[in-house]
Amino acid sequence: MRDVPTRCRICETACGLVAQVQGDDVVGLRPDADHPVSQGYACRKGTAFLDVQNHPRRLLQPAVREGGALRDVSWEQALGRAGGALANLLERHGPDAVGLYVGNAVAHSLGSVLGVTALQRALGTTKLYSSLTLDNSEMFVVLEEVMGNPMATFVADYAGSDLLLLLGTDPVSSQPSQVQSHPGGVAEIIGRARADALVVVDPRTSATARRASWHLRPRPGSDAALLAHLVRRVLVDPAARTRAVADPLLRPEDLGALEAAVAPWTLPAAAEATGLLASEVDRLAQRLLAAERPLVWCGLGVLLGPDGTVGYWLTLALQALLGGLDRSGGWIQQRGALDLPSLFARLGVPGRDPGLRSRIGGYPAVLGTLAAATLADDILTDGPDRLRALVVIGGNPLVTLPDTPRARAAFKGLDALVCVDLFVNDTATLADVVLPAATWLERDELAVHSANQARRPHLQLSPAAVAPRGEARQDWRILTDLARAAGRAPFGSSLADLALRWTGATPVTVARMANLLSPIPWRALRTAPHGVAVDRDPLGTLRARGTDHRDKRVHLAIPEFIDALRDRIDLGPPPAGGLALQLVTSVRPVETMNSWMHHGPGARRAPVARLHPDDAAGLGLIDGGALNVWRPDDPQGTRITVAAALDAGVRRGVLVLPYGWGHAAGAIGSGDDAILGVNANMLVATDRLEPFTGQPLSNGQWILAGLGAR
Repeated sequence: MRDVPTRCRICETACGLVAQVQGDDVVGLRPDADHPVSQGYACRKGTAFLDVQNHPRRLLQPAVREGGALRDVSWEQALGRAGGALANLLERHGPDAVGLYVGNAVAHSLGSVLGVTALQRALGTTKLYSSLTLDNSEMFVVLEEVMGNPMATFVADYAGSDLLLLLGTDPVSSQPSQVQSHPGGVAEIIGRARADALVVVDPRTSATARRASWHLRPRPGSDAALLAHLVRRVLVDPAARTRAVADPLLRPEDLGALEAAVAPWTLPAAAEATGLLASEVDRLAQRLLAAERPLVWCGLGVLLGPDGTVGYWLTLALQALLGGLDRSGGWIQQRGALDLPSLFARLGVPGRDPGLRSRIGGYPAVLGTLAAATLADDILTDGPDRLRALVVIGGNPLVTLPDTPRARAAFKGLDALVCVDLFVNDTATLADVVLPAATWLERDELAVHSANQARRPHLQLSPAAVAPRGEARQDWRILTDLARAAGRAPFGSSLADLALRWTGATPVTVARMANLLSPIPWRALRTAPHGVAVDRDPLGTLRARGTDHRDKRVHLAIPEFIDALRDRIDLGPPPAGGLALQLVTSVRPVETMNSWMHHGPGARRAPVARLHPDDAAGLGLIDGGALNVWRPDDPQGTRITVAAALDAGVRRGVLVLPYGWGHAAGAIGSGDDAILGVNANMLVATDRLEPFTGQPLSNGQWILAGLGAR
């Protein structure tokens, strides 16, 4: 038995873990008490990854489809089959006939990111779709406009705030994670609650809301209205406005434009839009104005609503106007371990790229990836650049894409589908070739690409705890070999391919080169198994260096966002034909992670729909009874049946249904151990998408409900 220090790769918190290794197997995962940042903390998801690592149905051998079923083959046969199919389609239909889809697991692996880039450039395709565009792409669009760089992300100083306002986020269940985090964040948030300084705005009583000093339950999709009113109140308050005018980070000329933009959002207007009492909205504004160090933070509940870009912009604007940028108890920028925003600027990676748009809908790419909500239509809509083949890396789009029935029909129509994953998931059940990937416990890694996402600057060189199980290989190797099998050079360059073969360069080699921009020397990383923390507080960094705009200031009055606030998406009146409810999907039970973390003792095998007892009474529905739910505009009339839980903590007129579960027996496993249940995305339409990013409107849209049958 030996211990190997590593770090969790499930979310950007990256808590330190210790892998207990016996022979060739990881037999235990525990929090790393010697980690300089997490200091012995890790959530249930991190240690539960042991069940993913050793799952009896993990994919360990390449497979190809023959006679309607997947059959194990050698790597040579699998790559030959996949590469030949891609080469044929490229020759017959051009590069944009082939696309890539990457899941969120890729974001936490530099090797996967580089492998995807190598394959995309080899194929010459512009069609890179990703899960980024399904939940938080708006944040990068806003940061580019307001801060001058899409990667100029913030971390929150919860502990230093004297009033913490959380909108549409449940960090107690899912970590304070929105491309930022720190392992002590949950404890700090609970500490704010004990100090009577935690306010939660959420249509349901989440695990965080249960600890809050005060909980407001607005209508889903009304976040922009509430935030616009709060911005208005700050701008008309003499003391707050004087403070904002005097802030050297802000442009005084922006204040007048903002004031005009939010002028319609009076107290009566905000109360009507949110469904809250005017006295509640007024009290919230007064508490923010009275606080010395208020912190306002939003999550997926806002980003997945009808006005995600506008909602995040208003959240940032509110925090800035309250004087809370780069100050104790506010939003902090961490650029100490490695200045990722500067690296992105050098590489010329735009946040929103108007020159690269989705074929359907014309939505600009965000961080180089197209709106995944348009992927199915790209397959089903005829035209010279129709998508005909797809390589899926670390994702499960048949669970995560909106309008699941249409997505499934589209994937069945592909000429070639290749999946790189840990399991034969929902998507892979339709694949022509399935290639087994290594886990993060089976690869060496230095996460320079996420170095600015933690409260305390830190880098850790994590060696593989064990060799890949079975025939599994690292994504980097799989994707570069797939490019060669298609007759193309990785990165689209024969010279680069020759250099890779000659030098044996790996993602760690690239990370070592990027590490030249870090204050942490490579030698220190190699000799520190638990990683190295930068011994300086990032507080004050933004005010010392300014933003990435030429004038070094924060730009709050963005004309496009102001226009979008004026023309905010109207969800319309409730439809007829059943009990009309507003859907909320942006929830995550404590033991799960999106569509790929439903393992371990006590993990749920199906989601539960929650609704208020008064709504249930109108149907004659009892607690635990079966509920039918459907989309009123679904031409196929698809209905799903789900177990219902009566919950007085859910706002009346709302149905809470967590996302991320498979919708068919083709999910991970089979028989009694299968992940069954319903897929909330079957209820999410694609006829209206978020205007700046093409992201689906998962929260707030109307659905209909009726009694179901067991």
